[in-house]
Amino acid sequence: MKTLQLTSSDRAILLCSRFFGRLPHATVEAILEGATLSSHEEHDVLFRQGDSIDDVFFVISGLVRLYRLGKEGREADVAVFPKGEMFAENAMFLGRRATASAEAAEASIILRLDGRKLRQLAAVDPEVGQALIEHLCHRGKMTEDLLAEDRLLTAPQRVASYILSHCPNGSTSFSFRLPFQKNVLAGKLGLAPEALSRAFSTLRLSGVSVKGRVIEIRDRQALERF
Repeated sequence: MKTLQLTSSDRAILLCSRFFGRLPHATVEAILEGATLSSHEEHDVLFRQGDSIDDVFFVISGLVRLYRLGKEGREADVAVFPKGEMFAENAMFLGRRATASAEAAEASIILRLDGRKLRQLAAVDPEVGQALIEHLCHRGKMTEDLLAEDRLLTAPQRVASYILSHCPNGSTSFSFRLPFQKNVLAGKLGLAPEALSRAFSTLRLSGVSVKGRVIEIRDRQALERF
């Protein structure tokens, strides 16, 4: 881990985010006072499930996966956070304990905010409180969406839905490069890596081919019917 200085580009990323984007400049600066910025290599652990933490984390660049451990040591991904996302804010209100583990899924730059200061500001500044409530509600909706997909969609359907979310409007065929490794995609979709591989094999019948991290779709309508 290496400590860094917050740049103007970093601040621009913050100001485009859901939480900071709605706050006045002076309030943003008050929240950032005392914040620390650090770089992390792939697989660096930011915190572990059950750790005592009183920080809120913001992804300036890279990718962070949040996961829980089962009794037998198996990992279950809870969320994947790309650039511009804030996480671990729930620990501020749940006994200052991490509800899951977090690690860098690739080389990342992470901003750590003082949770105590953020709670204090939220208590006296309605704008900060409202922004925090909206952020937590959005995170809750994300969890509901993932739970619904897990209950309602098969593994191939989850993968097809993810692929279609990257399809440009009006395109019948297209290709795109996964923004992360396939094992990260598997965790994001709630699948074991081998289940993801089987899903891709099934989707070949609908014109989907995978070469490394590049996914090609020959017939969008066939994929939509899947």
